[in-house]
Amino acid sequence: MKLQTVRGMRDLVGQDALLQEKIETNFRNIFKNYGYLPFYTPAVENFELFKVKGATGEAIKEEIYYFKDKGERELALRFEFTASLARVAATEQLKLPFKRYQIGEVYRYDRPQAKRYRAFYQADIDILGVKNLTAEIEIMQVIRDCFTSLGLKPKIKFNSRKLLNDILGVYAKGKEIEAMRILDKMDKVDKKTIKEMLEEKKIDTKLIEIIEKNNLQTIIQIVGQSLGVKEILDFEKLCKENNLNFVEFDATLARGFEYYTGIVFEIKIDNGPSLGGGGRFDKLVSTYGGQDTPAVGVGLGVSRIFDFLKEKGEKISQNGLFICGTNDKIPKKELFKISQELRKNNIQNEIDLVGKNISKNIEFAESKGYNFVGIIGENELKENKITIKNLKKGNQELVEINPEKIKKIINEKN
Repeated sequence: MKLQTVRGMRDLVGQDALLQEKIETNFRNIFKNYGYLPFYTPAVENFELFKVKGATGEAIKEEIYYFKDKGERELALRFEFTASLARVAATEQLKLPFKRYQIGEVYRYDRPQAKRYRAFYQADIDILGVKNLTAEIEIMQVIRDCFTSLGLKPKIKFNSRKLLNDILGVYAKGKEIEAMRILDKMDKVDKKTIKEMLEEKKIDTKLIEIIEKNNLQTIIQIVGQSLGVKEILDFEKLCKENNLNFVEFDATLARGFEYYTGIVFEIKIDNGPSLGGGGRFDKLVSTYGGQDTPAVGVGLGVSRIFDFLKEKGEKISQNGLFICGTNDKIPKKELFKISQELRKNNIQNEIDLVGKNISKNIEFAESKGYNFVGIIGENELKENKITIKNLKKGNQELVEINPEKIKKIINEKN
């Protein structure tokens, strides 16, 4: 029997797992630095939760993992985290403003293709209870810090659902929802197809020309000094004041979810695919029976960021020491003793449990991402010393088994 992963899903092993862990750890630390609290919800939810949020009713079954349990209850695997957050906010008294982060796997029943998976990781942050744009500004800052921690420079495109509604009120009155769904496909299909889709719904195709110009002054001439225009101008001003020069207005940005009510945004790098996005959703909590609660959030596509970094050849080093003996005459109890002493002093390490020769151990250590190998021979044992080999530079030195000295060596920049 040949066992494989489920179609559209994948395993992460070795360097892949280390890279995934690095992304998650960096993001988690940054979220905590901004005061976001961890948040856990089940991967399985009642289907009704997504049926309501998706605004497409029963049709959403085709896009998600839907099933019935043994009690004939309709259930689904989560396809993102926002619906679960809204459910909790509607049923519990959260102290506002409430800031949370959630990192985990979500599931969609898309047709599997290159870099589009049915199970993928996402990292979300959300702020509940803040009406003004300071919440959006903080989220921009968090995004910047997350990407900077990975050596990446994000480019964020933003728009306002209020402004889009102003424009659609002129060119697609009464068909705003259909027009919004079509506009959200603009970066996925060609202009001709978009026009055909609009014509089929009897929507004025001049809409495309207006938003493609991406000129706020032109839009103002059409819609006047509307609430949407004010929101764009206010957000641009705040971004400038906070040196967020990677955030740019883009009139073509729609974002597919219909629950967005204000600023929406999308994150890209080097004109590549979207690596995340989000926006304001002030009405979602009340959709589930809770009170009207201002809310804004972003979902960072951890799996897409992983693929981007892996393509760049990102390798993860383990900041520790792999310890081995020169031959099988070196007692394992001595290696264990040294290993434990180093761990007590917060030096990550592991020992050769098998008894390989030195060249095999070095090869093995390199495959696991270690930059340093500690070698113990008979002479080293007698003198209470260890030979530390730097695998990147190729040099080695004999030092006392002193945790502080060893820590200094392995923490050096290579």
